[in-house]
Parts: sequence; structure tokens; C-alpha cells
Amino acid sequence: MPSILFIYKNQVLGEPFVEQFIKNGYDLEILFKDKLYYNQFSIWQKMMNIFHRNVLKNNSYPITANRVNFEKHSERSLKQLNNNHFDYCVVIRGDLIPEFVLKKARKISDKMVDFQLDGISVSKKILSYRNYFDEIFVFDKNDIKDNPDYHLKFITNCFFGKDTTDYMAEYDLFYIGQYLADRHQKITKLLTYLDENTIKTNPLIYLNTDRSYTNTDSRIKNLIDATSYQENLDMVKKSSILIDLKRDEHSGLSLRFFEALKYRKKMITNNPTVKEYDFYHPDNIFVTDFNNFDSLSDFLTKPYKPIDQEITDQYEFKNWIKKLLA
Repeated sequence: MPSILFIYKNQVLGEPFVEQFIKNGYDLEILFKDKLYYNQFSIWQKMMNIFHRNVLKNNSYPITANRVNFEKHSERSLKQLNNNHFDYCVVIRGDLIPEFVLKKARKISDKMVDFQLDGISVSKKILSYRNYFDEIFVFDKNDIKDNPDYHLKFITNCFFGKDTTDYMAEYDLFYIGQYLADRHQKITKLLTYLDENTIKTNPLIYLNTDRSYTNTDSRIKNLIDATSYQENLDMVKKSSILIDLKRDEHSGLSLRFFEALKYRKKMITNNPTVKEYDFYHPDNIFVTDFNNFDSLSDFLTKPYKPIDQEITDQYEFKNWIKKLLA
């Protein structure tokens, strides 16, 4: 099997990619093997932070310190590669990687590809790195149309390995994500609609919050500690319907759609572009602006409509990665 250098700053979300590379027989080298710690500063950096905050009235020094520490971490990681050479280098969110890392990876890889699992509008720096990559893949078709000079290619997200188990649902609705006022409002509107229409549900809703946010809605749980990807999947398995909230910055389909496809879960989303995909079925995916919930009660009573295996299989990692490397 081909040798692959895998570069992804997010080590938590990188775990399922690493697992699937290995399961599918690829000769894998991970650049960031050693754990990357954030907000762990040296004594000097702590002193500088106090100086910036109290004297210069600047609270952004930790961002600078984290960037410097990540660059040093990247330098150490590159040294561990020794003189290895790779058939492919697969980068995810290359805009988050120091340019000197991409330059080195280009020299020691026959082919180098990047996958942007976030919209170009929030990761525009990747366009300045275009010359390092044979291909840059995006999950939002609009990014290709809006950036014609960069010859971007489209590919969706994927799911990681098949699972034919029928899991017993303990929760009717499931959502987990970072707190944003808009997200909180949309979820509250949905839960209020269900309550007002006497539709009994057992929701599991988590918003990852900080000290500046106090949740007064007992139906929404505060989440302080980050969960692993596997912990997230364990909650998906126990749920009947997943909630997806589209970011304003892009129209690409999040990982939740492909988790739902893998585990045969229904969805409620405000991303209307899902109707353009071959796995869309109105019995499985309810599209709403989170203001109008007409026909939601009918949707909730309908069973999941099985999707043809031929359609589902193309979104599995082992087939997804072949498209990326082609």
C-alpha cells in the first residue's frame, strides 16, 4: 500500500482518520504524534502576558504565544521524520499549518493534497498555499465557483467504517456543539415548538460554554470539558434524530450528515443544500429555518427510509480516500 504522511493540527478529530488509514492498510506516518498542548506557557510567556494585559492593555498575547509554541512543536515533529520519503502527503486544514511545514512536506512527498473541511471564507489563507498542493479539495461547491483561479475540487465529508448494528435509542434529539447565541436560540425555538404542540421528546442537547455564559434553559446542558470524537459517536448511536446547524460562512455538509448516514439516523437541519445530494430523503432529513416547523410532527412519526447501499458506500472512508488520492 502507498506510504502517506498525514498532517492535521486537530489531534482529536484526526484520530478516526488515523484509525481508518491503518485499517485500510496504508503505510502511515503521522506528523503530529506528540500531544499538542494549548495555553501551557513558559514562565517568561506568563510574565509577558501579564505585561501585555496590564501595561499595554492588550489581551491577545496568548494567541501569539500559542502560535509560537505550535511552530516549535512543528519543528520538533519535522525532525522526527528523518529522511523519509512518501508517496502521498494528506493535509487537513492546511491553512492552520505553518508554511515551513508545508514546504518541507512538498519536498518529501510525490503527491500532496489538502482537504478543507471548513468554508474558504473562514480559511482563506489556504489559497496563498496553493502552489504546495497538487489538489485542494473543498466541501462547499460555492467555494469552487467563488475562487475560479485556484482550480479547487469538490469532495464531501465521509464516515469512518461501516456499522450494521441497530442501536437502541435512548434520546429523541441530539446536538453537541460550541455555544453561540444564534445556536442557542434555534435549539430553544425547536424545543419550545415541541413543548407547545405537546410532542413528547427526550432531548440530549449540549453546548460547550465558557464562564461568560449562563444557561437558564434546563433542556440544554452545559458542556465544559471537550468530548472525544468517539464519545460523540457513542451519543449519536443512542439518539433517534440528530440536529445540524449550518454555519453562515458556508453551505457544505458537516460530518453529522455522514454520521447519520452511517448509523441510519434521521436529521433536522437548516442546510437546504442537502436536498441536492443523492442520499437525501424527506422522510430522513427535515429542512427548516428554525422558525417554521410545519409538518415536523408528521416527519417525527415516519420511520427511517433505508438508503441504497451503493449510494451509502461511496461516502465511506475507504472509497473517499481513493477519490482524494486519485
